[in-house]
Amino acid sequence: MIKIYMFAPHPDDEVFGAGGSILKWLEEGHDVSIIWLTDGRAGYRKARKIGELEDNEETRITEEELAEKRLAEAAASAKVLGIKPENCYFLKYHDQDLQNHIYDAVNKLTRIIKDADRFILPSNNNDHPDHQAAHDIAVKVVEKLGLKDLEFYVYAIHTALKAKEEHIVNVRFGKLRFKAFEALKKHRSQFFTKDLEWQSVWVKEKRRDYFGVYKLADKGKFYNF
Repeated sequence: MIKIYMFAPHPDDEVFGAGGSILKWLEEGHDVSIIWLTDGRAGYRKARKIGELEDNEETRITEEELAEKRLAEAAASAKVLGIKPENCYFLKYHDQDLQNHIYDAVNKLTRIIKDADRFILPSNNNDHPDHQAAHDIAVKVVEKLGLKDLEFYVYAIHTALKAKEEHIVNVRFGKLRFKAFEALKKHRSQFFTKDLEWQSVWVKEKRRDYFGVYKLADKGKFYNF
């Protein structure tokens, strides 16, 4: 059994980053936990500003209300994926502000994570500040715990995955993609934004995930790690 921790910068990144793979790993009998680093409160900011947010009673809410809703949606998504409640961790930092809480997050997580075999994390050189912060947090946790043999599985959402062939692993999950899509649908609040319209189709059709796989000794040697 492999002990795996998924680092999700926001609620819904657990599905976009590795939804099908999580289902596959659980099917294989591995122990999977998910860490949501932010509360997703900024989920409507950009869409509202550029006119790509559906205007209705459900979207006319405060960011505090959206955060509460998105955390509940993440818990519901995790239930569909099959994650045990005790393996769900919510750090609740404000969306778009994670880079200001890196060391606090590292301290909290080193008290939560006692051992691990694999971290699933966003890529380095990331255009999204929360995703970059999530990458930095995950690496610093491993350094602090001294887990030199841990595998980093890097996923890329906001940047391209630039990994040499020998560092690429693809996880095939086939029909499990439909269950991943059901998990994504639990993030109902985000379906009022235009981005989720096409992104959800991508999740439903995707049959495999690609990861760049590295060890701590590879830090700084590759674009994504």
